[in-house]
Order: sequence, then structure tokens, then C-alpha cells
Amino acid sequence: MEPENSEDEFTSFGVVVSTDRDQFFRLTCPSCGRDFKVLIDPTDLQWALGSYCQRMGYNLEPKNRDQAKPTRIHCPYCTYEDQTVEMHTDETVTYLKRFVYRELAIPRLNELASALEETVGGARQSGGLFQISVEFMRSRIAMPVRPIHGPEPPDFKIVTFLCCGKKVKISEGWTGVRNCTFCGCEVMII
Repeated sequence: MEPENSEDEFTSFGVVVSTDRDQFFRLTCPSCGRDFKVLIDPTDLQWALGSYCQRMGYNLEPKNRDQAKPTRIHCPYCTYEDQTVEMHTDETVTYLKRFVYRELAIPRLNELASALEETVGGARQSGGLFQISVEFMRSRIAMPVRPIHGPEPPDFKIVTFLCCGKKVKISEGWTGVRNCTFCGCEVMII
């Protein structure tokens, strides 16, 4: 049963993602396929989770409308630019999808099945030569185990950009950073 005023109904989730010991979160460039890490940004995770919730029929509003758009960044290896939500690793995408499925989809399917069972029940209708009997039998969908994200290894080296003061973690052997991951400014090599 839907609430009379659905605007007053809020759903809160406690999503936990793994970071390394320095609070960096792993991303993968969709262009070159290399991994790098940025400091965790809850707004970007909220945006990513919101997009998966929308696919399940829930429309989520960001808490802070000023930060309604996900951050755009550049790959430190190939300078490809995109939103951070488009650079999540396959592991993170799978985790978020499984989380939404467990916390939203399964409860909603169980509610719909219960409502259908109450509506249809063991309805019988007769009127003349024919008799129609409809039975609705269902079994409740069991909740899967809560998904876990991580653990995140403490790999990569930290690079601090002088243009904006922000940090990124890149592969130990990589020395070809040409642009700032965050503002896109050309990096001066000394």
C-alpha cells in the first residue's frame, strides 16, 4: 500500500564502501582501463546509488541541491574526462546494484506479491455453465546476504597537484602525469 503523501516518505541507507588506510577510493578509467584512487566523496556515492535506485523505480533527491551533480575528473594516465560515477570499478558497480536489489527491489516485490495475493486470494466466479477459480500462490523472496565492498589494498603512490592542492593515488611506476585529475590544468614537470 502506497502512502497518501509519498513526499513525506524518506528512505535512508547506510552504504559502506572500502577505502584504503589514507581514505582513498579506487576508480577505473573507462578509456585506458587503469586504476587510480581519489579521496572518498560521499556526494558522488550518493549520486551513483541514486541512479541505481531510479532504475528500480525510486526517485531520490540529493540532500544538498548545491552538490546535485557528480564530480567530473580526468584520468591521471590518459587524461580522459568523465563523471566519477562513470569511473567506478566493476566491483563497486556490482556492490551498489546488489545493495539496491537487497534493500529496495526485494522488499518491493514482496509487498507487491502480498497485495496481489490479498486482491486475488482464492477468488471464484460462476455464472452459468462455467466456473472460474483463481488461486494465487507465492513464496516470499528471501533476503540475500548483505553485500560487502572491499577490502581495499594500500597500493599506489600519492600525487599532490599544486594547482588545486588535491591529491590522487596512481601506480607506483607511473611518471607521465600531464594534467591535474581535478581541474584539468597542465602539470609542470621539473
